[in-house]
Amino acid sequence: MKKLLLATAVATLCVSTAQAAPTLYGKLHVSLDQVDNNDYAGNNQTALNSNASRIGVKGDEKLTDNISVVYLAEWSIDTDGSGSDANLGARNRFLGLKFANVGTLKAGKYDSYLKTAAGSNQDIFNDHTVLDMTAVLAGEDRLNNVIGFETDKNLLGGVQFNIMLQQGESSTDSAALGQKGKRDGLGDGISTSVSYDNKDIGLAVALAGNFGIASKYNGVGLSGIFSDAYRLTGSYDFSNAGVKGLVVGGLWQHAEPSDNTVPDYSGLEEDAYSITAAYAIPSTPWKVKAEYVSAETSRDGASDRTIDQYGVGVDYSLNKQTRVYGVLAQQKKDWLASDDKKTVFGLGMEYNF
Repeated sequence: MKKLLLATAVATLCVSTAQAAPTLYGKLHVSLDQVDNNDYAGNNQTALNSNASRIGVKGDEKLTDNISVVYLAEWSIDTDGSGSDANLGARNRFLGLKFANVGTLKAGKYDSYLKTAAGSNQDIFNDHTVLDMTAVLAGEDRLNNVIGFETDKNLLGGVQFNIMLQQGESSTDSAALGQKGKRDGLGDGISTSVSYDNKDIGLAVALAGNFGIASKYNGVGLSGIFSDAYRLTGSYDFSNAGVKGLVVGGLWQHAEPSDNTVPDYSGLEEDAYSITAAYAIPSTPWKVKAEYVSAETSRDGASDRTIDQYGVGVDYSLNKQTRVYGVLAQQKKDWLASDDKKTVFGLGMEYNF
């Protein structure tokens, strides 16, 4: 009898442990890139890049029939060993509660909803050390000290609402960084979005806004500027129109400091857009893609500055988790008198697990 009770207890413990076990996931992504005019001063570089490689654990566990604990912790991995990504640096991580068919409440550090409004159909070079669109436009930010709520996508027929509140946790006046007053209360910064995704018709659209969220302006070399930004994104899968495999995407956004208080940068603002296209050739492992992204930065008393990035890529999928690819792209800064173009040719491999 004692042996039977012990066996039952062990079996129960194993089932409980299995239910609570986290999922290990990650991505290893390396590329060999030849970058001509890497520093916009005429110097070239050949580099092996890690391209936001990462590892993480995630999971959920039911507390009741309608409420679950959800969690995620993710770290960057310096795959190339040379520092193109911080080894075991903090990426997204949160702890929260999921309410069945309603939504999820999360607290921690994770991507702003302005950033996530742009998916792979708006940034075909996402995560590439040189070509990710964070090098061109504002708004690609991961936020510390946030509490967020995301509605369930099925709650309103594919429409999803997201909002996060960021606590600044600082008693220093931040006027010089674009937002008057101290950031020491609840919701010093806000990021929000509303999106609609309907795979049956191939349409996905999102409207997002940041308010008092620190970002960077590549055109003038400023970072950590508390800003208000608005982003509209969309994509359409032409498979439903008879062109299987073709997806076109776009993005438009405007960003400016929350208050016009940044020293020497009165009237600072940025307008940006992107256009992308990807064609997965039917019945083959090949995909071809192209992108054009542009950001114009202006301020009082100075000429406008524009950064353009344009390029093409070719992917070959070895399986659902693995691809090899080639890219050819160029960035241009129009305010430079010489050496105004950076050219990138790269070959890479990405494995997801």
